[in-house]
Amino acid sequence: MAEGDVQEEKGQDKSKPGIKVTDRRHFTPDGQRRGDVEDEPDAPAPAPAAATAGPRGARPAADPGPEFTRQPLDEPEGVDFTMLINAMAQPALLYLGEIPHPETGQPALDLEGARIQIDMLDLLRVKCRGNLTPQEQQLLESVLYQLRMRYVARSGKAG
Repeated sequence: MAEGDVQEEKGQDKSKPGIKVTDRRHFTPDGQRRGDVEDEPDAPAPAPAAATAGPRGARPAADPGPEFTRQPLDEPEGVDFTMLINAMAQPALLYLGEIPHPETGQPALDLEGARIQIDMLDLLRVKCRGNLTPQEQQLLESVLYQLRMRYVARSGKAG
């Protein structure tokens, strides 16, 4: 590139409205704090590296994040987690032919419906992880195990 081309490019840059790029990083590439960057008043202070270390995607226990605040356990009167598990397991048993259909009185086999119910219970297990009492966790895992074994037994006979 000739020297005249550089002069010409510089002249073009000044005549056009350009994009201003501001480097707002607080540290240099070698880790030293830059003096020409002011702290933003609304920006939170950067967390130390040791506090953010842990399993991938996990938040530190001290900072659960703005979208999550732990609320006291106020369960509705008259219902509990056991009733929820039983209400979700009953259709799976119905679809597996373990209990008779309420309208016909005859057992009916619907493996796809049973699989969906079992998957929904498994999703509940995943989403509730860490929020259940040991008894609730044991109940959910036990019901899932029983339903899966019955599903495998029925799908073997059907296939």
